[in-house]
Amino acid sequence: MAQAVTRSRADELEAAFRRRARANGRTFEQEAEEVLKRNQKFSPEERVAVSRYFRAQFPGLQPALTLDEVREGLE
Repeated sequence: MAQAVTRSRADELEAAFRRRARANGRTFEQEAEEVLKRNQKFSPEERVAVSRYFRAQFPGLQPALTLDEVREGLE
C-alpha cells in the first residue's frame, strides 16, 4: 500500500511540474532545476500533493505532546 501512495504522490508532483514547465516555456528538467535554484514556493497543486502524502503517512489524530515532551524539545 505504501508503494501505491508513493506512486500517486510522485505522479501528482510530476504532472504539476509538467504543467508549470509548459506555462513557463521550459522542459521538465529545466523547470525542476529553476525551482531548486530559486527556492520557489510550491504551486497550489504541489501543496495539495505534498499535503495528501503527509496525511496518508499519519492517518487519524495524533496524540498531543505532554508538557515534559514540550520542555524536552525546547532544550
